[in-house]
Amino acid sequence: MDADFKEIGHSGGRITFRISTDEAGNRGFSVAWSHSRPTPAAIVGIHALEQGIPVIAFNMGGIGQLWDPPPPKGCLPVFLCSDSHGKFGHKCDQCSGYWRSSAFPRVCPYCGNMPEPHHTLSDAQRRYVEHYCKTLVDALSRIDNGEVIIDMDAIATSVDTPDQRPEFYVSEEQQQHQFDCEACGGFNDVIGAYVFCSSCGTRNDHAILRTQMEASRTRLNQGNKPEDCVRDAASHFDSFIGQISNQLVYQIPMTKARKSRLQRNRFHKFEEVCSVFLNWFDIDLAKGINKSDRDFINLMFLRRHVYEHNGGEVDAKYIADSGDSNVRLKQLLREKPEDVHRFLGLINKLGHNAHTGFQDIFPPIDAPIKTHREIQERIKRFET
Repeated sequence: MDADFKEIGHSGGRITFRISTDEAGNRGFSVAWSHSRPTPAAIVGIHALEQGIPVIAFNMGGIGQLWDPPPPKGCLPVFLCSDSHGKFGHKCDQCSGYWRSSAFPRVCPYCGNMPEPHHTLSDAQRRYVEHYCKTLVDALSRIDNGEVIIDMDAIATSVDTPDQRPEFYVSEEQQQHQFDCEACGGFNDVIGAYVFCSSCGTRNDHAILRTQMEASRTRLNQGNKPEDCVRDAASHFDSFIGQISNQLVYQIPMTKARKSRLQRNRFHKFEEVCSVFLNWFDIDLAKGINKSDRDFINLMFLRRHVYEHNGGEVDAKYIADSGDSNVRLKQLLREKPEDVHRFLGLINKLGHNAHTGFQDIFPPIDAPIKTHREIQERIKRFET
């Protein structure tokens, strides 16, 4: 497994400014980018003021296509290159969170902010934009005809330690959790685990929960204690619903009392939590789940508490809260594998309902999801 927070160097490449002066003394320039290092590389365009202040991202188009024109007259076109994995680092202008993804994300994975693409540049990228603009402005002021080169190839190859690097050198940092969004296919590299996809805004909480439930099934089938699987599965769901709750607290204005309720222990009383989510947010956690299964879920969450805090021994509180007349005080609880499999399946349903309800309040961006589906359909047709 790769180490957390590993540095990822710049992809390299050479930016060449060609300065020319016509017979009337008017200076102009063209810009070219080349890349020859054996690493992935991507390049995007940003219009910036002469002082190096990013203004807007622009579409560079393809062969024979014109670039998007700059909004304020006099802006300079800046070529911004990726890291050596072909990805770009980003910093949210609202929460200051850092992550890596493809160029020009639409959503901050941590706070859900939807910034303009040029507002997500990392600190190192902003220094590079300033250097780029300064180099071009200086060349236009002193050269009639000639070339000036920003050689990121030479810098990326020669620098070994941070103190050798120029201020404008751009390196990025691998975070802790890399994943491709199930909805749009977008790549994300984030600190922590539970986030929005930075391409479309789909939360990844349910995808993580499903993976955890499948891992629990595998452990159960391999002979792990069913009681441990119940405890772990309920804990995973508690973490899942906690992340959803935290986002609701962050995104929706509410009283201190409601914030406190959402952020304290959540799943000791299943029906109470269902009532909170349904009445406060119109999120029906138990949608499509019959009364027998709801009673079973409630029982299993109460049993989880016994496993975590009593070493599996029944106490008076468990009997009072659950109404379980089949056990006696101090008895060690036992679980049947088939009951645990039932519980895992029901947790997946709860997760699906929570995820669907949350995304109904905060809908993802449809365009990248639609594009991804179309690509997958074309691939499927090609394979058949």
